[in-house]
Amino acid sequence: MKPHDYFTYFVFSFLLTTIWSQENEQKIDSIFAIINETQVDTIKARNYLALSDLTMYNDQKKTLEYLEQAQSLYQKSNNDKGVAKLYAQKANYYYRLGQIDSARHYLVNSVDKSLELGDTLRASVIRHNIGILDHYQGNTESANTIMEINIPVFKRFNDSLHLGNAYLLKGKIGMTNGFFNIALLETQNALKIHRALNDDFRIAEDLFQIGIIYQTTEDHQNAIAIFEESIDNYRKIENDQSVAQVLNYLADSKIKLQQYESAEKDLEDAMALSRKLEYNANIARVYFNMGLLEFKREDYPEAISHFKSSLEVWKTIGSPYNEATSLYYMAQAYEKEGDFANALSYVDASLAIGDQLGDPEILGKVYLTKANILEGLKNYDGALAYFKMNKAISDSIFTLNRTKATEELKTIYETEKKEQQIVLLEQEAKVSNLQKLLLGGGLGLSVLVFGFGFYGIRQKLKRNKAEKAKLDAELAFKKKELTTHALHLAKKNEVLEGLKLQAEELKKEEASTKGYQQLIRTINFDLQDDTNWKNFSHYFEQVHKDFNKNVKARFPEITSNELRLLALMKMNLSSKEIANILNISQEGIKKARYRLRKKLNIATEDSLQDLVLSL
Repeated sequence: MKPHDYFTYFVFSFLLTTIWSQENEQKIDSIFAIINETQVDTIKARNYLALSDLTMYNDQKKTLEYLEQAQSLYQKSNNDKGVAKLYAQKANYYYRLGQIDSARHYLVNSVDKSLELGDTLRASVIRHNIGILDHYQGNTESANTIMEINIPVFKRFNDSLHLGNAYLLKGKIGMTNGFFNIALLETQNALKIHRALNDDFRIAEDLFQIGIIYQTTEDHQNAIAIFEESIDNYRKIENDQSVAQVLNYLADSKIKLQQYESAEKDLEDAMALSRKLEYNANIARVYFNMGLLEFKREDYPEAISHFKSSLEVWKTIGSPYNEATSLYYMAQAYEKEGDFANALSYVDASLAIGDQLGDPEILGKVYLTKANILEGLKNYDGALAYFKMNKAISDSIFTLNRTKATEELKTIYETEKKEQQIVLLEQEAKVSNLQKLLLGGGLGLSVLVFGFGFYGIRQKLKRNKAEKAKLDAELAFKKKELTTHALHLAKKNEVLEGLKLQAEELKKEEASTKGYQQLIRTINFDLQDDTNWKNFSHYFEQVHKDFNKNVKARFPEITSNELRLLALMKMNLSSKEIANILNISQEGIKKARYRLRKKLNIATEDSLQDLVLSL
């Protein structure tokens, strides 16, 4: 599942959900009594706004009528503050109708009106909701920019609630962009603030998001612990809908860790709550996870039944991504049963949706499954074609993920740089205040001269400190970039090697080996390509200056291959990662280390590592 599929609704930060009840009927009667008794337009308008809030979720016609009456009264009395509130409420009304552009229009008007009144805090609170809409529509850059503008305002006004909400949305934006380190950091910032406020609902929401980050990055043990804590908080406030949702994701992680009985219990509880609440999206997810559970248990008929139920519900909701995923798993289940005809039918249906969405994640999985199905049908040419398509799209996904990782490092670096600049500005402001105090105190000329001298020294020290901080930050970024590049090399070679083994296995079963031989030659060329190593060496020399020169000066007999091994050891990479980068087995790495210790006359593995780190 994709990060942006986890949250299917948004709640504006200045709104509270109103549940219709007999008590609301009494409130409406009381409000009408006030309207009828007063002659003050602003009081009438304010009460019409209160009426619109009470009818927002059950009578849209009346809601619009009350909003129009409030607007007429506020404009008549030239009450700009009331108009600003009215625009915000109109935005809520249009948002509930699904008219996002109209909602955004009124939010912008509300922000502008609040700024005209000098109400910076309220403008930021409303602007936060524009950020929510931008994120909802996929404009993450705009949403993030709004949060960057808002956070300093919330800090200045000590508005912890909205500050926490801003960090939480930054976490959502990070997840959507695939920046999971940033997402985790921002969501933890939100959690810290909401814990201080003892806000159980938002604590639960923060924990849920952290659990999803762990789950998405395959850290299911931590995800389970966080999901369980989130459920405890949602139960404390009796939020059954959220409990049902988190139970579903909890079960997903348990299935991944083969905790099948516990996962089944969670899914049963999630289904009971979801049916009670008529929570269809979660019902579809529960059916899907039940199918996944039975698939892992190798009960394929039962798995197919659950996947079909999931598909039917997703069709009523209109969720193409989830429809494609259900179809894909049905195809896999039929393939496991050896029913290749049905498997092919469902994988083609999934492929059609994947093509329509242009989603590389779906297409990559479907290409591979279709290749396996065609192989089962002994259509080897077709299987090879889809294996090639899977390889091409896997490469593009890997490149995209690598680009995202680099962008994330740059974002972290830029954020740290901005924070350093803010600290320096604050220090300069303190020095400036000190200077004003000295001047205002009527001190003698000598003290003044000393003050300027002291200020000059401080300024020079600060510049040196800032320069050092900048260099340290740049070095840290280069180190992260180097590590990213090295891990990319390792993963790329691992994928290619796996694909090569698959091709060789297929080659044994295929009468004509020409196509396979060409594929194997292409993979061998990629595995032996020196361009990637040259790029890696460039990054390495930027971080570890003169390393190669120092090694050659101290050990002239070192070969180029041994120098490569020493460079990778310098980065503290694992034997598996080094083996993948150098395209040799882990056993080959052990032998290479042994030969290197013998050549350098070093007794133990630890001594070799110590030597490398000291170079």
